[in-house]
Amino acid sequence: MSARARVDAMKSSAAPPTRTADPSPPDHFPGRGNYLSYVAFGATGILMWLAAFQVLRAIRALGAGEEAWNTMLASFRHPSYVVFHAFLFVGLTWFALRFFQVFPKTQPPRMGPFARPSDTFFKVALNGAFVVVTLLIALVLGGAIL
Repeated sequence: MSARARVDAMKSSAAPPTRTADPSPPDHFPGRGNYLSYVAFGATGILMWLAAFQVLRAIRALGAGEEAWNTMLASFRHPSYVVFHAFLFVGLTWFALRFFQVFPKTQPPRMGPFARPSDTFFKVALNGAFVVVTLLIALVLGGAIL
C-alpha cells in the first residue's frame, strides 16, 4: 500500500516574486468612470430580447387570423404598451448609435488597396444610414409609402 500524497507536494519552495493584489473594485466604483454606461450598454440585450418576443407575438397573431391580429393591435394601443415601445425605441436607438462609435475602432488600417477612411467618415455614414433607414421604416409602417 502506498503512502498518502502530500497536500503541499506541488507547492513552490521559493516565495513568489510578487504579491497579488487583493480583489477589490476600483476607487469610486460605480459612481465614476464609464461603469454605468457599460452596464446600460450590456443591459440593452434585455431590451432586444423583449422586442424579439413582441415580434414573435405579432407573427403568431398574424398566422392565427384577422381576429387575433386585430386583438393584438388593440392591445398595443394600451398606454403601457405605448410607453414600453417608446422606451424600446429610445434604448435600442441609443444602443445602435453607441455601437456605431465602436465600429471605426475595429477596422483594419487598409481595406484591400485602399487606405482606411477616417473615423468621421464612418460616424457620418453609419449614423446617416441609420437615420435614413429608421425614417423609411417609420414611413412604411405609418402607411405614408408603399
